[in-house]
Amino acid sequence: MTKHISDDIVFAADPHKIVSAPDFSALDKLYAGRKAYYGDFHCHSNSGGNSDGHTTPEEWLKAMKELQIDFIGLMDHRQVRHMYLDSFDPEYFVYGSEPGGYWNEPHLDFHYIMIVPEADALVRVLEQFSDVFEFTGGTEGTFVYKRIEKARFFELIKAVEAEGGVVVHAHPKQVMQSDDPMDYYFGDGTVLETIYICGTTEILNKDTIANYKLWTELLARGCKVINTATNDCHGTPVDYALNTVYSDRKNGTAYMQYLKKGDLNAGGIGIKMSIDEHPVGSTITYTPGSRLYLKLEDAHPAHYDEKEAYRLEIITDRGIAYSSSISLPFRTAIEVQERKFYRAVIIRE
Repeated sequence: MTKHISDDIVFAADPHKIVSAPDFSALDKLYAGRKAYYGDFHCHSNSGGNSDGHTTPEEWLKAMKELQIDFIGLMDHRQVRHMYLDSFDPEYFVYGSEPGGYWNEPHLDFHYIMIVPEADALVRVLEQFSDVFEFTGGTEGTFVYKRIEKARFFELIKAVEAEGGVVVHAHPKQVMQSDDPMDYYFGDGTVLETIYICGTTEILNKDTIANYKLWTELLARGCKVINTATNDCHGTPVDYALNTVYSDRKNGTAYMQYLKKGDLNAGGIGIKMSIDEHPVGSTITYTPGSRLYLKLEDAHPAHYDEKEAYRLEIITDRGIAYSSSISLPFRTAIEVQERKFYRAVIIRE
């Protein structure tokens, strides 16, 4: 048996035993005190200076309330001024910026996002890597895109992580042209934008399919890779591609911390999942008798319609471990086998 998620992505069957009368107390404990928040870690604004977005931060805040979006990562290019505006509200916005660069080979161009817990953290990184950014300094400082040696880029990643931040490989297949999945891998904790809906309403567009396939290839190689969804919105705010983060507080830095752990879902339907007491994003050693617990309870109104049909699939590196038509709320548990990864996907059928 095979199951097609798209014409380009096919998974074989990897049947797992369903747990009867499961105890969800360990899963419930992990998510106690946390609420589902919906947002996009990669958007742009009209913040003046070198910004190329069309929506001011004030207009973003108004649109977010209308669209029921809780957070937006304003990642304006080549500058930091957006993070120092009075209108930058850290309850709704995530700090960061989107540089770009290239290694020696011309097909290895790439864009990346540096997400940080505070504005000054990004400034310190830009100043530390003056050879990479030629940063002009201060709250109005600007920087450039230029060639960077691969070893130097990995030093940059470590510097961002030392500031409590994370580096995202932005729209990977849409910029870098390589058939080697490892070219896209920036080390454990690499974040890939898989669901990429820029200028289209179609979730399973060619961009998403290419990025999703890349992600599964890296997972199958044993790489710890986190995925996100984005509209990469430069124009009118939309809610087509959202992430669901179960956070203990409404705050941009809090959402970023869960992103660093991989404890989130790229999609507008919340997935609460654990293997025993280990949350989503954990790296664990297989133990006989372990169980995977899963609950679906929350969804953004634009991403779930009870009149439509949905399917939950739990996928491993060997194929589909579990598949079922669902409606919310839903819960299940399966017995874990020795696999490289487990992940869940919700498909609108």
